[in-house]
Amino acid sequence: MPRPNVLYLMTDQHNAQHMGCAGERLVRTPNMDRIAERGVRFERAYCNNPICSPSRISYVSGQYPHTHGILGNNNFEFVDRNPDSLGATFRRYGYQTALIGKAHMIRDWDEEAYEHIRYCDLTDADRRDPRKHHYFKYLIDHGVADLYEDGALPKGHGALTRKHAVSGLPYEHSNEHWTGEETLEFLRGRDQERPFLVHMSFERPHPHWMPSAEHADMYDPADIELGPDAVDWFENRFAGRPEFIMNIARNKMNAFATPDELKQALAYHFALITVIDMEIGRVLDHLEETGELDNTIIVYCADHGDFAGDHGLYMKNMGIYESIHRVPFLVSYPGSPQGEVRDDAIIESVDLFPTLCELTGVPAPEGVLDGRSIVPEIEGSGEGKPFSICEWDFPEPQRRFSAIRTDRFRLTYYSHELGGELYDHATDPWEMHNVYDDPEYADTRVALMEQLFDQVNLYRRKTDFDADRARGADECLTATRLIHKQARRWSEFADLLE
Repeated sequence: MPRPNVLYLMTDQHNAQHMGCAGERLVRTPNMDRIAERGVRFERAYCNNPICSPSRISYVSGQYPHTHGILGNNNFEFVDRNPDSLGATFRRYGYQTALIGKAHMIRDWDEEAYEHIRYCDLTDADRRDPRKHHYFKYLIDHGVADLYEDGALPKGHGALTRKHAVSGLPYEHSNEHWTGEETLEFLRGRDQERPFLVHMSFERPHPHWMPSAEHADMYDPADIELGPDAVDWFENRFAGRPEFIMNIARNKMNAFATPDELKQALAYHFALITVIDMEIGRVLDHLEETGELDNTIIVYCADHGDFAGDHGLYMKNMGIYESIHRVPFLVSYPGSPQGEVRDDAIIESVDLFPTLCELTGVPAPEGVLDGRSIVPEIEGSGEGKPFSICEWDFPEPQRRFSAIRTDRFRLTYYSHELGGELYDHATDPWEMHNVYDDPEYADTRVALMEQLFDQVNLYRRKTDFDADRARGADECLTATRLIHKQARRWSEFADLLE
């Protein structure tokens, strides 16, 4: 039997509930459901950081943020080596490795780990010349670079405040379709003598929620039902949280006065999930047609979640809640259980790396990984972890805070001055009633804080928010940065860079 291939599928900012296999009645995800039918879905999978880059680095390093030290989000140009990342380890042991789509990690790590790289997001771009970026160069060559939509938007754009609109790009030029095409091109031309590890990573459904015109009407907003926690924003204005969290919610949600306005945004969000699923399906079909599907380990996950209507909110960066901390996690492999759900075993993103090592026979780097293999949990014999932690370097006002999720409770600690949040899932599964200051929960709060501090009190950082600011200042006048973050159009720079 040849060594199994690995197809590592990732999306950006996908609420774990929004898959058909998770019980979602409206959002159509037949190919994610197909993976779940071939394998196992975890109901209690959690990321270890609630923003893109540090979370992704936890997946590929097998390390918590307080170990790998990457707390900032602007890391592409950070000079660093890691010969023991997931891709680098598999490459060293004979796998043909490819990264296609959004990395949002560290270029040095990517180049050490992957023989074949095709980037789709300008977070992964030479800061001084966007023409060197794979997807943006494609847009330039097809004369549609001014319609690039995955960074800042020009003044007056309909999605500038609401983060959703119909894309000006035809679907054939979309981020999703390009990622699917590039993955298929690699698979068709790969080295047939070696197993592959393909990290196929989609930039969305991270905002902006901008499906192409071909798919914008895929979901009728009138069919979308918000949960009972929608009153948390629309009636209660996120009351009961620390004041700075409530202020962030007010600022982010000021464009959504009614539930109907939120439902329109969600209709576009759901359309993006379905077209991503469609591109995944094209890859699964190719593997089936070539006889490789039955010898391929498939993992589907996300870097973190999105409120996506939970609490009546959208997006993220408003604290660490179940909607953000919990992620979709599907896994199938030759001989795996099929169509099963693990609804009680807590697992974390740091566990992916050692799990893939066990399933492929690739030796895991010694003394490096914080995670552990979850093969016992997949097989139904493991009990999962007692808790998951989530660590965040937040810009203002409290720079660093963390959360812990046990089977029953979620605790987020900000500081002595700002306090925290505590939710009892036995009585409050929607996390609507903060009992952090409730005397009846005083002992629980102390016990959870002790567990949390035992995990995260030895921070070692390589980058953080301060590093982001310094690096961003150095890059602020470069063409790539101006297009991606300041809403400038490609046509303003095309002649200057000739």
